[in-house]
Amino acid sequence: MTTLYGNTTLTGEVEVEYDKEWAKKLYDTFFNDLQAANLSELKRSRDDLMTWRRGSAQMVLKVNPALNNLSIYSVLVTGVQPSSELFRHLLHYNILQRREALGVFEKSGKLFIVLKYTMELELVSEEVLIRHVYALQEIADQLDTELVNQFGGTLHFNDWDKLDQGGVDGLLASMFG
Repeated sequence: MTTLYGNTTLTGEVEVEYDKEWAKKLYDTFFNDLQAANLSELKRSRDDLMTWRRGSAQMVLKVNPALNNLSIYSVLVTGVQPSSELFRHLLHYNILQRREALGVFEKSGKLFIVLKYTMELELVSEEVLIRHVYALQEIADQLDTELVNQFGGTLHFNDWDKLDQGGVDGLLASMFG
């Protein structure tokens, strides 16, 4: 039994069967594709977890071979206050989207607004991956500022010169598995 995500109270244990050699090649291929795209501050935090920056947005690519998908995430805003207007805005945004979605994640009493996009692995080629990465990073870089201006909170990774990358990676791993 393997835990798919960091929090077993949410997902429990799942019997995971996939070819580990195939998954390793997949991780390497995706990382090489991202390197070729010249993403800013690209880093491989784990085999299956890659991060980079686009403007004020921290981006994450998480490969989930056991679920046959990959996800692109960005934690957009930290410390936003819950309100009917905020949730209405998130629901309205999500209704208008085909695949990506905005959500709220609570950790240690603090709310985070997260952008998430998921696609099946069989649909991914180098061209498709890069096209989606470029699109999502532009969306994240615009949305984080818009959300802070409209609903308060702070840009999640506001001061890159003072950024503790180890802390960022730890938070991302705990949030996204």
